[in-house]
Amino acid sequence: MTDDIHGLSGAYAVDAVDDVERVLFEAHLADCPACRSEVASLRSAAGELSLGTVTTPPPSLRESVLRDVAAVRPLPPLVTSGEQPAPELIAASASKAPAVSGSLEAKRTERAGRVPRLQRWLVGVAAAAVVVTGGVVWHPWSPPTSNVQLTATQQVLRSQDAQSFKTSFGAATATIVRSPNLEKAVIITANLPAAPTGKVYELWLQQGKTMVRAGLIPPGQANTVLLDGNAASAKGVGITIEPTGGSDKPTLPPVALIAFA
Repeated sequence: MTDDIHGLSGAYAVDAVDDVERVLFEAHLADCPACRSEVASLRSAAGELSLGTVTTPPPSLRESVLRDVAAVRPLPPLVTSGEQPAPELIAASASKAPAVSGSLEAKRTERAGRVPRLQRWLVGVAAAAVVVTGGVVWHPWSPPTSNVQLTATQQVLRSQDAQSFKTSFGAATATIVRSPNLEKAVIITANLPAAPTGKVYELWLQQGKTMVRAGLIPPGQANTVLLDGNAASAKGVGITIEPTGGSDKPTLPPVALIAFA
């Protein structure tokens, strides 16, 4: 998988991905402990947003803040190992600032340790904000930049001209993603009941008035299958129940028919 798939963790955590992205990312999660941990963390952070409450501060708070603010000295900026403060700033600090106390050093260390946690929290807040605002979903990942060779299925799912067609039959859903430029199509099934004993789900491409064999759906409620044949010239995809091994022609009416329209 390319590095960009890791960026789906925030959107996936708040269910802001489409069917295609969900299938790709869930397959990736099975082999990526880092992303599983990241999703769990973001979901926890998003859940904590609902715990916030508005509390009216007591009148004495403003008075005490104004009284004590003059005595508060801001912490000096943190300097990384490769950076050096300007000479004039060093001189100013040496001449005007009192020595840093042990407690101040402890606070600085504590603040530095909070930075990674704060960054993770902000990611969770930003992801949850997509759901709260109901606005346009912004995907926080970049286009693939590596040279990893994509499979034919991945090429269809990520093609610029990808078209999506979805239908439901019973509790099951079937989503067809077609790339006319690649002349290929992929079917993504969910909640598909098991075929009867000795039977299998077979796929068909509707070419004119003829249904042409396009492959079989493996056992399981959820599958992603690349169809055989030219999907660019097809009018739609049909699913029938056939004897194990499939048939040359449909023997029963389709249990589902997805038109490319």
